Amino acid sequence: MTYEEFIDGIERYWEFFEQGLKKQANKFLFGFTEEFRQRVPQTEGDELLCRFCREYIDGTRFDDHKRFGLSLPFQLTELLNDYFIRECGTEKMPQMRWAVQIFGRYYNPHDPNRDNLNTYDILEKAYEHPDCDQKTVDLYLKKQVERLEFGAHHFPDGCCIARGEYEDTIKTAERIIAERKAPEQLTAEVGYFKALYELYYKWSDGGRLGDFAKLCADNDVPFHAVKAYYYE
Repeated sequence: MTYEEFIDGIERYWEFFEQGLKKQANKFLFGFTEEFRQRVPQTEGDELLCRFCREYIDGTRFDDHKRFGLSLPFQLTELLNDYFIRECGTEKMPQMRWAVQIFGRYYNPHDPNRDNLNTYDILEKAYEHPDCDQKTVDLYLKKQVERLEFGAHHFPDGCCIARGEYEDTIKTAERIIAERKAPEQLTAEVGYFKALYELYYKWSDGGRLGDFAKLCADNDVPFHAVKAYYYE
């Protein structure tokens, strides 16, 4: 199978899907990916998947199909899961970063009994890798900011991450900023969340006295509580 034949198959799936023919699209892609497994030797297949990832994730050729970020159909992510397990096992770059970008930090839709990817561990290794690139730096820092954002989601009612996890996350974020060239926006977000968490712990350790939002305003830390509804 040539690379263009591989891409023609994926684009045919996209055509079915965009016409609203989802059943036909999925049926076609199941057949296409099964044919890929049967017909294409592993070495050749890995080269095809590598080129596809380079163009899909780091390139612009398929931008018209990125309306939902880097989301790909189940059948393709299954092929990529097998590919990334092999490549990440030998700590190849940028494959380790690609694995995180495709599968996120936690969710992998494939059989949990298989040797699936622990993408956060892989991202840590990618950051320490000699071939770590700026996209990996940005992604690693972004994951720290996302964790901080998640933890503060229900302030001041409570914190969604343990205090030790906050401390580890902020320490990692500040290490990245000190060691690498970090995007200004992400650097500013780290500073904001550090200030917010410090106020939260000060307020919580002090018995939760007074209005937390006012405390933030008095310290020039923007804060707007998310409404929470509790049911008995």
